[in-house]
Amino acid sequence: MEKILFVTDAMAINEQALDFATFLCNLTHSKLTGVFLENMEYEGRASSKLKEIAGAPTHMAVHDIKTKCCEENIQLFKTACESRGISSIIHRDRGIPLYEIVKESKYADLLLIDAELSFENQQESIPTKLVQHLLMEAACPVIITPVGFEGIEQIIFAYDGHPSAILAIKQFTHLFPQFSQQPVNIITVNNEHTVTAEEKHQLKEWLREHYNQVDFTERKGIVKTELLEYVLNKKNAFLVMGAYGRSTISNMLKSSHATPILRMTNQPVFICHS
Repeated sequence: MEKILFVTDAMAINEQALDFATFLCNLTHSKLTGVFLENMEYEGRASSKLKEIAGAPTHMAVHDIKTKCCEENIQLFKTACESRGISSIIHRDRGIPLYEIVKESKYADLLLIDAELSFENQQESIPTKLVQHLLMEAACPVIITPVGFEGIEQIIFAYDGHPSAILAIKQFTHLFPQFSQQPVNIITVNNEHTVTAEEKHQLKEWLREHYNQVDFTERKGIVKTELLEYVLNKKNAFLVMGAYGRSTISNMLKSSHATPILRMTNQPVFICHS
């Protein structure tokens, strides 16, 4: 892996997410590209809120506040990378945030984003609308960064037998061969689609070429409920999931299996679609 994108609001960088980003870069020997979203012309937040975020005086112009915050956060980003021996580059994107991120994703191996990233005036639920749209439109795999990172001790593959789940597993495995020593658990929830014994055998056979320890966990019931309960009981895990409902309009209007997990868990979540 060569190019990892770290996407942030230029007004307020998430330092815990940055810690996770630098961990991945050190692990994979990758360059980190900081994408600072300045959102100069399309800002939806009130000037009073922006001044509150920046701790700026009331008389200061919004453009000046954004410029000042962006420059300070870029320096923080550079210092964090330099102190960890990571090569970095800066992109200052001033256009519509979603458009800018999707455009950046076309030329990257991986994209990291905070599930709370928002440019709305009102507080949003998690994941925000921006993040939900990004998960459907990104041109590379996306990782939702954790809040408070303490390391990776296990890998969890959410598997339902569909091609998108297989693609996510393959993409993750090829991007992160460094996790080959970590125990892997494939969680399946039998609801609409029953994963056959032959499918399990073939998947396990492939995974054993890449990981030393592979196990299956089967559950019955509602997929979202069972997945969430399973993940909440895990610590220092990396969760890998397939498509985020982008195939049809009706799917886009439905909540993905990943959504409740992104709202409630503190684990990093890798999401990939075809």
